[in-house]
Amino acid sequence: MPPTKIRLTRKELYEEIWNISVSGVSKKYGIPYARCLAKIKAAQIPVPPSGYWTKLNYGKSVEQTPLSGDGDAVVELIQETVNSTKDTEKHKLQEKTASGSSPAPSPVETTPQKPPETETAQMTVNPPETIEKFGQAYNVYHRETLYQEVWSMPVTEVAKRYKVSDVAIHKVCKSLDIPTPPQGYWAKLRAGKPVKKLPLPPGKEQTKLGIQTGVSHVDSPSENAAPLAFLPEEERQVVLNMAAQILLPQEHARMRPEIVAHRKRIAEWNKRKRQLERELGANWNRGRRETPPSFAQGVSEEQQPRIFRLIDALAKAMIPLGWSLTDDLQFARDQDIVTLTFSEATDQILHTPTREENLKLLEYEEERKKYDWARKPQIRKYDSVYNGRLSLCINGAKTFRDCRSYVLEDRLGDMMLSIYGEAEQVKQARLAREEAERQRREQERRREEQRQRYNAEVDRTLALVNCAADYEIACRIRAYVSAMEKAHSDQDLSEWASWARAKADWYDPTVAKEDELLGRREHEKSQESKGPQHKGYRW
Repeated sequence: MPPTKIRLTRKELYEEIWNISVSGVSKKYGIPYARCLAKIKAAQIPVPPSGYWTKLNYGKSVEQTPLSGDGDAVVELIQETVNSTKDTEKHKLQEKTASGSSPAPSPVETTPQKPPETETAQMTVNPPETIEKFGQAYNVYHRETLYQEVWSMPVTEVAKRYKVSDVAIHKVCKSLDIPTPPQGYWAKLRAGKPVKKLPLPPGKEQTKLGIQTGVSHVDSPSENAAPLAFLPEEERQVVLNMAAQILLPQEHARMRPEIVAHRKRIAEWNKRKRQLERELGANWNRGRRETPPSFAQGVSEEQQPRIFRLIDALAKAMIPLGWSLTDDLQFARDQDIVTLTFSEATDQILHTPTREENLKLLEYEEERKKYDWARKPQIRKYDSVYNGRLSLCINGAKTFRDCRSYVLEDRLGDMMLSIYGEAEQVKQARLAREEAERQRREQERRREEQRQRYNAEVDRTLALVNCAADYEIACRIRAYVSAMEKAHSDQDLSEWASWARAKADWYDPTVAKEDELLGRREHEKSQESKGPQHKGYRW
């Protein structure tokens, strides 16, 4: 039969996606999940993010990303016919079952018709069984139930149900011999790739008790608070939509020029490092004479391409939103920079002695036969080797790491939102510093203004006192002249009295008479500085 074409508007398809999920749409119209998801992304229709259906199923608050653009545009979906080869294989399997042969358990290959979020939403969810024992709540883990849960949702989501950590769930699964999804399982499932579900092997122990540690993932403020609430609503929706659709570029795709240039710097550094290690030994840079480029140390060279692909994916999504990538591959927006720090975990293995170390041991054995003071050489017992598990620390606050439930490539959207959140923290810290500096300068300005006003007032007061002192001297001179004239009325003191009264007028600030020899008196100055004083020979 020829394939059937289904035509829907963007708005109709958007509403169905958010009502029954992408896998529900693909099942409803008989379209492979991967092809349906590709058509939806090509039409730029937002899809529910990871964890949406789980949160909705457990009664958490969820947000629906609005549809932007023309809602009346038509999207064409092609409905394919069922492949006859699948019927043939199914028929053969039924015949083999009917004949009584039971094949050995093998991994079951499942097609990506249903993402984990939808499966969780459609499961009959009952609250975990708990019992009270010794005044403490214990979870009752049923082997079959826990097996279904860990294969229908990430372990982190299962841990939220039981109010324990994901590490505790992994330990319970190990003790009950429950297989868990391998690394990258959920990323492949979301990308529409075929995945294999490991069957549950026979087991003797069917239930297990585990203490409920009280790790609450529901009441945490980061869960209840709306993501990126500090952004304007329009910008916030754009960022959330971009984070939901961010994709990892192809392995050999062309990277941004900043990344290419930084890779060259790392290659040159590694080349120089190897040369100096040959010439000066392994401790050539112990004093930090040279600072290595970012991501050149702390990770193996095999993991560096992963780091650059992660940064490239984030950069290609965030640069159109106003971000920039610095020369050392840090994300900057306006004046604020968010640093990314990658590290790789290590494993300890037994150290294999080198040829030089074996020679030292032989020398030690020979010396010990002759001398009691022979000293055994210090040779380490273990070596630390990189194991390929990367960790990303954003601005020294938020950390993402490879684990059994997911790898860093699965958390690109969360990384992008964390970068936005840390950038806001950096911005608020910068604004707080700027405000503190502004207040400090304002206080300094006010203190300086107060100091100047105070000094001016002191000057005015001293000038007043000095003027009053001059006026007092002038009054005393006039009183003295009058007393002299009265006491010596029989003498002619007119010439002296005229001279003395002229000097009184010179002292008097209300008259301020200029003297022929003494000049004009500066009444505001102190008595010591305004004279009159004798002059020396150099006058």
